[in-house]
Amino acid sequence: MTERTGQNFESEVKTVRCSLWRGVLGSVRGRIGFGFLVLMLGVWVFGPLLASNQPIVCRYRGQWYFPAMVEVVQSRGMGPHWFEKSSPFNLPQFDAKSELDADEFAIWPLIPFHEGEQTEDVLAGPSRRHWLGSDELGRDVAARMIHGTAVSVKVGLVSMGIAVIIGVMLGGLAGYRGGWVDFVISRVIETVMCFPVFFMILSILVWFEPSIVNVMIVIGLTRWTAIARYSRGEFMRIKNLDYVISARSQGVGNLRIMFGHILPNSLTPILVSVSFGVAAAVLVEAGLSWLGFGVPDPQPSWGSLLKSAYEHLRVAPYLVYPPCVAIFLAVLSYNLLGEALRDAIDPRSRKSL
Repeated sequence: MTERTGQNFESEVKTVRCSLWRGVLGSVRGRIGFGFLVLMLGVWVFGPLLASNQPIVCRYRGQWYFPAMVEVVQSRGMGPHWFEKSSPFNLPQFDAKSELDADEFAIWPLIPFHEGEQTEDVLAGPSRRHWLGSDELGRDVAARMIHGTAVSVKVGLVSMGIAVIIGVMLGGLAGYRGGWVDFVISRVIETVMCFPVFFMILSILVWFEPSIVNVMIVIGLTRWTAIARYSRGEFMRIKNLDYVISARSQGVGNLRIMFGHILPNSLTPILVSVSFGVAAAVLVEAGLSWLGFGVPDPQPSWGSLLKSAYEHLRVAPYLVYPPCVAIFLAVLSYNLLGEALRDAIDPRSRKSL
């Protein structure tokens, strides 16, 4: 009887999950948010195929080479030790644009510039050569925007991944154990929530060298409180359900109950908080880069591009629009996805579009 009840509950959970994702992707907001998120992930992964100073595929001196495709593997950490560029494309002094003859076959990326490549076009306006113009060092803004997408994606997802681990562990422990454990963890959550998050991040980063790793870690260590509160509430609710009581009566350990039974069935509302948290992390990274505490130059990020554009606002106002639009769309897409998840969980909050 108990096993049948557990099986029925698991099948109901799977049905709810399927209907949840159908509800998210069935709404306009969910499709827009999810579509832009997939677009950002695609630009991050295949950035070297979109903007690079080396061809995607070419025939050079009778041999075939795939330098930009190899760079995709290398830059994403999927095999830099065993998958290397062939000579001479692996030499930093080799300029493929000048070395390749006009009669040799080559397929170039849409933007034939590397994110750090300097040209003679200093603060040039949008044109066929530079789609979004060039900065004060002659670097192509479109190429830097494409490669800067990686920073926004990694900062948002990795930092919230850290926050999820901390929040779920502390909130789940507080909700499941209760008593003095719940009291202590709840007071810690309330104490952390009292501090302004952005200024707390600034005060921590003052002591560390600016880098994307430090930014991700610090954001993750300061944005876990909302996830912890959601986890605490879900664990407190689910631990009193029949299938959890049945598992406990059969001698199942606490860790297995927490992470094998309760956690998988409490992730849905947590994902709502995560989606809004990713949007906030993108804004925090942009603000930190604006103040000089984010990703250091020459690595591009949308925040550093916005800072550079603001410094040259009078002579090149067109540089402001690309990072502003990208940050706005990224934050909007995460918020739309979060609202779609929230509406799918609670149909009473659903609004007609």
